[in-house]
Amino acid sequence: MDANKTNENAWKDRDFIASWDERTEREKSIRDMQVKSVVYAIPHPKDQPIRVLDLGAGWGALTAAVLDDRPNASAVCYDGSEEMIALGRERNARFAGRIEFVLGPLDAPDWTKRVAGPFDAVISARALHHLTHEQRRRLFREAYGLVRPGGCLVNSDSLRAESETLRQRYRDIRQRWINGGRESGPAEPQRVRLPHGAHYNGSMEEELSWLREAGFRDVDVFWKFTNYAVYGGFR
Repeated sequence: MDANKTNENAWKDRDFIASWDERTEREKSIRDMQVKSVVYAIPHPKDQPIRVLDLGAGWGALTAAVLDDRPNASAVCYDGSEEMIALGRERNARFAGRIEFVLGPLDAPDWTKRVAGPFDAVISARALHHLTHEQRRRLFREAYGLVRPGGCLVNSDSLRAESETLRQRYRDIRQRWINGGRESGPAEPQRVRLPHGAHYNGSMEEELSWLREAGFRDVDVFWKFTNYAVYGGFR
């Protein structure tokens, strides 16, 4: 893999996507908790035919978990990578008629028109941190306008640690979790780190305040492990 590929090309590269899947698999026990927390936070009855929007959906892993849990739900997956969308159509063929993929960047000024709301739930997993703080604040406000009354926005992402020491502690805790409680274990495999975009993680307080500012109520963190969190609010 060419380590010099640019950020915008990262998600067009199947090798990079494969390496990302590998990392995801190493953290599977943690990510499973995150995914279930998003799925279970959606407030509607499980058999209700709700419509869901997944922002920065990638190949639709989070959406697939929602559709598996809710047999009458349908979803729109919005992502800026043609390669991810192609992969999503391959991996989610079993949801034909219930899942739609829409191409577009998260910071597009007309993204709300591209996805054709309204929705009962807006969800996302490990994508919105690529937006600057102001872009994410604006996205929360715009997403609020897409959510039907009684619906929600639920975001699964990482938060900014308050210090470098705490950031390292969080990494050590996650590594011990992955190692089954052992203080040491197999070292993380060396891999080429293909740049895939800057990270603009906010603190917990900032993220929750931006959701409240957008108009959401009962805003809270629904699950947290180190700096990985699931948080959101309701309309």
